[in-house]
Amino acid sequence: MTVALPAAPARRVPAVVVLSAVVAAVAVVLVAWNNLLVPALPADPVVRMIANVVGVLVLVLAARAGGLTWRDLGLCPTTWRAGIRWGGAAVGVAALGYAAAFLLPATRPLLENPGVESSSSSQLVLRALLLIPVGTVLCEELAFRGVLHGLTERAWAGRLWAGRGVVFAVASAFAVWHLAGALAAPVGGVPVFGVLVVLLVTALGGVVMSVVRRRTGSLFASIGIHLGTNVVGLVAVLLATR
Repeated sequence: MTVALPAAPARRVPAVVVLSAVVAAVAVVLVAWNNLLVPALPADPVVRMIANVVGVLVLVLAARAGGLTWRDLGLCPTTWRAGIRWGGAAVGVAALGYAAAFLLPATRPLLENPGVESSSSSQLVLRALLLIPVGTVLCEELAFRGVLHGLTERAWAGRLWAGRGVVFAVASAFAVWHLAGALAAPVGGVPVFGVLVVLLVTALGGVVMSVVRRRTGSLFASIGIHLGTNVVGLVAVLLATR
C-alpha cells in the first residue's frame, strides 16, 4: 500500500519583494513616459501638459485603488500646515537667492537666456501660471514625491535602509525622468558632460525635496521648493534677459 505524502507548502514570496517589484515597475513606467511617450507627442506644450495631467491622475487613482492612503501620498489634511509653512519658506528662500543673483554683476549674466527673450509675453504668462505650476511641478510632485514615495515607503517600512533608501530611489528616478530633456539641451552644449551635470543637479534637487517631503509628511513642502526653483527662476531669468 502506497501512502501519499502531503504536498510541501508553497513558498510565499515575501511582501517586500512584491512591493519592491511594484516600485520598480512604476519607476520604469514614469521614466518611459517622459523620455519616450511625451517626446513623441505634438510639440505643443499645452498638449503635453494635458497628457501629463491625465497620466498622473490615472497613476494617483491606481495608487488609491491599490491601497495607498492620502497620508501615503503626502496629502493628509493634518500635514497641510507644516507642508505649506515649509513650502512657503522655500519660495521665499528661492526669491532671495535669485534676487541676489540678479543684483550682483558677477552672477546676473548667468540668468540670461536668449530663448526667453524671443518668447512673447503671452507665452511667458502661460508658462509661469499654467505650464510650469501644473504641467511640471504638480504632475512631477504627485508622481514622484506622492505615488512613488508612498509606494517605496510602504515597500521598505521597518527596514534598516528605508529612510535613505526611499530618498535615493525617488531622487534617482526623478533624475532619469529628465534624461530626454538633458539630451536635447545639454548644459554648455557639451553632450556627455552637460547631460551628466543636468542629471546630477536634478538628482540633488530630488534628494532635497524628498527629505523635506519625508520630514513634513506633506507634498506641499516639496511643491513649494519646486515652485520656488522653477517659477521664481523663470521670473528672474526674464528680468535679467529683458
